[in-house]
Amino acid sequence: MAKRLRRDPGAPKRNLSAYLLYQNAMREQFKALNPGMTFGQLAKYTSAMYAELSPNEKEAWAARAEADKARYLHELSSYVPPQGYDSKGDAIISPLTAKTGRRGKPEKDVNAPKRNMSAYLLYQNAMREQFKRENPGMTFGQLAKYTSHMYKNLTPQEKATWVARSEQDKARYDAELSAYVPPPGHDARGVLIEDHRPRRKNKRGPKDPAAPKRPSGAYVCFTNDMRPK
Repeated sequence: MAKRLRRDPGAPKRNLSAYLLYQNAMREQFKALNPGMTFGQLAKYTSAMYAELSPNEKEAWAARAEADKARYLHELSSYVPPQGYDSKGDAIISPLTAKTGRRGKPEKDVNAPKRNMSAYLLYQNAMREQFKRENPGMTFGQLAKYTSHMYKNLTPQEKATWVARSEQDKARYDAELSAYVPPPGHDARGVLIEDHRPRRKNKRGPKDPAAPKRPSGAYVCFTNDMRPK
């Protein structure tokens, strides 16, 4: 089974289809009406109930889906991904990482300009210590969800303040990047180009042809003796 890509916690939440919106809205009601159903049975029941909706009811859910898509595209237009993530907030995996399965950060010039942050990441960094003090028993994952919840509940004026800070940070990054001269083997943002990575040396050196042969196991000796001459 393929592993899900890591996502930037500050990336816009992807829009849902009409059916998924219906499923999320009706899940608790259907569970209460059918307490003995398994997860799979409940999924089939929800699908059957959705299929039986009238055209007008389905149009209502389709309209909600269109509104959610518009919300997502609007948030995505002002989203600035941090280093290592694409324009939608998914972690970027290089061909080398995909083959080895390792999740290493790309090597970067230490003198390269520090990447700008989105409004959410600036908020997250600013509020992290306060939220940790207020919620000492929370795990890292719980604290991330709590921070996301608190950010979503900011007033429009409060969010505008963080958006303005992110725009200032982007202007700072663009100005520093325009004056940055990358060293050889690095791209315009200071990331080491794959072709310039040092190749790993083979740990096993050439074998001496005069070296004694390794002893064979019992099974190897048996097969050698039984092999037709």
